[in-house]
Amino acid sequence: MPRVSMDQLKALGAQVLVKNGMSEEDARYVAEIATTTEAAGVHTHGAVMFGYLDGVLGNGWDPTADPPVIKEKGATALIDCEGCVSHLAMRKASALAVKKAKEHGVAMIAIRNGTWMGGLGSFVLPLVRRGFFVQLWAQSRACKDSAPYGGIDARFSTNPVGVGFPTGGEPVVADFSTAIMSMGKATRLVKEGRKAPAPCFFDKEGNVTDDPQKMKDGGAMFLMGGEVNGHKGYAFAMWAEALTAMAGGKTNNPALEQRQTINLTVIDPDAFEGMEPYLAEMDRFVGHVKSSRLCEGVTEIRLPGERFLKQLADSEQNGVELDPDMFEGLNGLAETHGLEPLQVLG
Repeated sequence: MPRVSMDQLKALGAQVLVKNGMSEEDARYVAEIATTTEAAGVHTHGAVMFGYLDGVLGNGWDPTADPPVIKEKGATALIDCEGCVSHLAMRKASALAVKKAKEHGVAMIAIRNGTWMGGLGSFVLPLVRRGFFVQLWAQSRACKDSAPYGGIDARFSTNPVGVGFPTGGEPVVADFSTAIMSMGKATRLVKEGRKAPAPCFFDKEGNVTDDPQKMKDGGAMFLMGGEVNGHKGYAFAMWAEALTAMAGGKTNNPALEQRQTINLTVIDPDAFEGMEPYLAEMDRFVGHVKSSRLCEGVTEIRLPGERFLKQLADSEQNGVELDPDMFEGLNGLAETHGLEPLQVLG
């Protein structure tokens, strides 16, 4: 597959967004997040953002709008993103959360009525690298993705969550759906004509299947935990919906226009025992975890997010690996806007 430099991918993405009316500063921020996501191997939520925003900016979404803070109290705040780009609301929420966490020890910021943000891990990582604990929940209100535990009909989006915390070495960053997989992954299986590695879906009659196409024909996907332990994903998915309602957003309702609600929690370890003893204990614990005997065929114990970070480091050094269709699509965007196309490395 073709590889392109991260700088080249960021530049193209930013230029496309500027062509859509976004300021250069804002465009660079959005392009940084999308490129980091792509570079870390989350191809369903990375560079695809450039084409997505190229389609929605100016079509009900203002590329210059500054999402306002409409309510603020102590360690909390509420941002209304209606008509604004969620990435820019998330930038504001992150800065506000850091300020409040340093003052109060913990902060919670909600963003309602936003556009699709893509992968959550790329928003979590910068905060974790500054030494904070982070929890980021997302809900999409008009999606018909996952059925409640014991049910057949879709009543949830995939309601993803991103969490992260520092260690003495690389941080832990996890980004996953409360559904059994992301919708991007399910869509990719359909596109490639592949089945899931295990039964992950219902057809419209409630029959369990490994065929993702059945979900597109009136079926649904399991929540995290699947057929046996799906009550656990169900609880997390309900939590995401409750956070949405708390923020004044709309819980799942496919009759409404698509919007995304976000809830960000940031915790400062210095408000508790302090960073130094925390890191000392985590160093010991990480060593304890990695000392586990290995199952047959396993070569190492990885921490959550370790593959994400290794792939990101590889992309920084050797370029971002793009799917051929994505490469062609991005160069199609470049042609549409009169920009220089991406060039394959080496």
